[in-house]
Amino acid sequence: MPSTSAAVGCCWLAKCIESQTLYTRGIIIALALIAFCIATDLALYQTRVVAGVWDPVFDGQSEHVLDSSVSRAIRRVTIIPDAALGAIAYLTEIVFCLLGAPASSPAGPPASRRRLLRVLFGLNSLALVLAGLALVALQAFVVHAWCLLCLTSASISVVIAILAATELRSAAVRQR
Repeated sequence: MPSTSAAVGCCWLAKCIESQTLYTRGIIIALALIAFCIATDLALYQTRVVAGVWDPVFDGQSEHVLDSSVSRAIRRVTIIPDAALGAIAYLTEIVFCLLGAPASSPAGPPASRRRLLRVLFGLNSLALVLAGLALVALQAFVVHAWCLLCLTSASISVVIAILAATELRSAAVRQR
């Protein structure tokens, strides 16, 4: 029979992990919201709703990146601007993060659905970081121009992926 102190210690550890998970998810949601706003601003430029892109560092290169042949090719395939795809992906990240959170009430989704949402959350995070790194490489080696907000969005994707990996690892520990 397990000792009472072991049961208390186990319960304390579970609460610490859940607290860390909620804190991490809050940071992920905040970062994804910032990246969503950045991607939306870039998409507004690509659809010509706004006339220019704020970029105090690269002096007009952002417009070159957003109007590049790479960007136009992505738009021909997907029909919508690549920045709008990023905005959709960040919004999806927020939804998966919220829906896949640990159940603190019986009204939440069942455990099997939460597991699926966590997997989708991880896959979306992976897709965001791979897309961000690919777009940075394309800026460097194909477009030969830089976009400050694009680089910021890609950096946020890397941070989100790292945080998502730690969150998913702690969720796997909780499952055991």
